[in-house]
Amino acid sequence: MNWGKGIVLGLLAFVIFITAMGVKMFAQPDDVDHEYYEKGLAFDADYNREKRVVTEKLQPNIRFTDKAMCVKFVKPLQCKITLMRPSDRRMDKIINMASDGVNEINIPIEKLATGPWQLSFEWADHHKKYLYNQEVMVP
Repeated sequence: MNWGKGIVLGLLAFVIFITAMGVKMFAQPDDVDHEYYEKGLAFDADYNREKRVVTEKLQPNIRFTDKAMCVKFVKPLQCKITLMRPSDRRMDKIINMASDGVNEINIPIEKLATGPWQLSFEWADHHKKYLYNQEVMVP
């Protein structure tokens, strides 16, 4: 083989490699939230709701038992709980629940995959809205 064929084959191999990497790059799912603009507009309101939880010391206490995730609140309330799985959007769940007599909500974990989950609690009390986010590891 002479040097001309070597250059052509080398260039051809390079073009095939770059094309394959380009195809692979565009085949990967994007990690961008498709509602980022709407969420950006509501960022200040969400920040104020999160800050209100901290200033009024209303952070829920989260613990796990064998069969449930127990969320204890400071006072009785009805809230919307969003469970988000970072690795798979299809596993996300939204639950509307009210705390029981001891200000606790029990969420069964048998249908939740083990690993990291992002929890978001939204509730209102006396015309004030609250938001609390926390990441937990489901055993």
